[in-house]
Amino acid sequence: MSKPLSSVDCIAPAFAQTKHQLFAPFRLNRWKRLALVCLLTGEVAGGGGGGPSGNFQIPVTHPKGGKSLPAIPHIDWAKILPWLPWILAGAVLVFLIIILWIYVASVYRFVLLESVLYDRCELKGSWTRLEPRGRSYFYWCFALFFASIIATSLIIGVPLLIFWRAGLFHHPGDHLAALILGGAMVLFLLIAFVVVGGVIGLFAKDFCIPIMAMENVGVLDAWHRLLPMVAADKIAFTGYVLMKIVLAMGNAIVVGIATIVTLIVLLIPLGIGGVILFFAGKAIGLTLNVATISILVVLGGVILAGFIYLIALINTPSMVFFQSYVLHFIGSRYAAVGTVLFPPPPETPPLPPLEGQPIVKPSTG
Repeated sequence: MSKPLSSVDCIAPAFAQTKHQLFAPFRLNRWKRLALVCLLTGEVAGGGGGGPSGNFQIPVTHPKGGKSLPAIPHIDWAKILPWLPWILAGAVLVFLIIILWIYVASVYRFVLLESVLYDRCELKGSWTRLEPRGRSYFYWCFALFFASIIATSLIIGVPLLIFWRAGLFHHPGDHLAALILGGAMVLFLLIAFVVVGGVIGLFAKDFCIPIMAMENVGVLDAWHRLLPMVAADKIAFTGYVLMKIVLAMGNAIVVGIATIVTLIVLLIPLGIGGVILFFAGKAIGLTLNVATISILVVLGGVILAGFIYLIALINTPSMVFFQSYVLHFIGSRYAAVGTVLFPPPPETPPLPPLEGQPIVKPSTG
């Protein structure tokens, strides 16, 4: 490349590479393997909408004064204590599953990189070769996660401790200005920390992984190579972060609409089939017992897994696009990636002399 690409310049070649790898020609087997990579790396994009707390309402009581106060639910610990070991075991199991998934995702980040960079998706044999680099990235993610928890606890906990030691919470009405000002400062610090942490995580995922893959180094060595690039081109990397936010928002809207439409189209025949099975089972005298409930649970799990995989298939083009976008941005600044993305044109052999003309040899003097 003659000059580094800006965050806007990378969009068109990333679209072209995505179109070439997925549609020219269309390869179903490759698409299915990439969808699996999409699931393992967690690149399934959200379609928008609120979380589980979107419609959550706290039950309230209405005392005589007309003011609504949250009702404190009664907890019968005598009934919960016998189940407490199982609850703790389930929590530990969920935690271990999440850790295992993050570990697998860390390795398959490098599979995704190679799939887009070299236009091939090889799942067999990739784990043994890429696991050391994925392990290094996993350690980095784990350390960043715990550092974020500690820093967030300090940002929130230290001011609360100071306010409490100063007695501001004993008579809050007398110290309203100090509480509002202190709360605003804590909120500002928390937002700034979240932004900085997000940028650090983004740079590690987008830029350190290519360096680790091309030079076979750990994540800390990759940071040592990346920081001089960022320092030499701060404006371009700032533009990259802003453009990545804009592209992610647009992608969430488009993919979310496509996902909702697809699921609605599929839920109609599934709903009809479910109604038919219900009445057929009722007609032959089936009742809810251990066997039928087990069959329904297994069937529901299969349908849910199919839906999740379908969502991954829908998200595969956006995953390939964003990885290609990353590679074009860093490849125009990092020669190891740039030589793969932008190979030099082959040397043209010299034209043979025309008939009747002598061959002129280069002078050696």
